[in-house]
Amino acid sequence: MKTTNMKVIERYEQNNSLKIKRKIDYEKNMLLYMIKLYCRHNHKEYHKNYNKTFGSKNICKECEEVYNYACERTSKCRFISTKTFCSACSSHCYKKEMREKIKNIMIFSGKRMIFYSPVIALKHVFVMFVCNMKKNIKKY
Repeated sequence: MKTTNMKVIERYEQNNSLKIKRKIDYEKNMLLYMIKLYCRHNHKEYHKNYNKTFGSKNICKECEEVYNYACERTSKCRFISTKTFCSACSSHCYKKEMREKIKNIMIFSGKRMIFYSPVIALKHVFVMFVCNMKKNIKKY
């Protein structure tokens, strides 16, 4: 029989891994939303010729490559349990080219999200605010 302490530890580990999985899924969904917004406004030629039956993401090939790369990095992130956003992470694991692409996507989409999805945008701003407050507290 397992001791009570072992059961508590197992339950904690299960809850922790479930939280991490949810966090990864949330980040991937947020990323896809931002990339869709970027692609729809910047790759209009693709969307004119887009066949609705092809693919489920509704983004061009270039944006899909960025999305797949970012999802791979997010899934393998060793700091996922403690970090808020990649920009706030101490270890930048993106290749320089991909970092520039994702940065441009984030800058473009971030400004427009308040109009397309205000709840998501406000949540994002709140998390950024808390992250910055924690950084400032650690300095002193």
